Amino acid sequence: MLRIDLTKWIIFFGIPFFVACAPNRFPNLVVAEEGMVQNCYYLDTISETSDPGKPIINYKYYKYYDGELKVLERADHMRATHLVWLHNSAIGSSGAAYLCDESDGNN
Repeated sequence: MLRIDLTKWIIFFGIPFFVACAPNRFPNLVVAEEGMVQNCYYLDTISETSDPGKPIINYKYYKYYDGELKVLERADHMRATHLVWLHNSAIGSSGAAYLCDESDGNN
């Protein structure tokens, strides 16, 4: 009986909790194409390398390569609104960060 009650608690409260607590890590950053950032201010080109042999400890962001996550974090710290990927692979990533005005209509 205790096992059934515990299962109900996990289903009714656990699953919605995990879904609600998994928002977009970079909510203000849009992955864009070059045409979308024509009227935007260029901030910087960001490049990072990945370590393919690194053990994954935190599986929360398993779908990102290490370099890709670093590029996204640095663009977010620069307050970039748009990121255009220049190169993205398992060994490294690079992207151009842009700051776009909300009135441009590119968001």
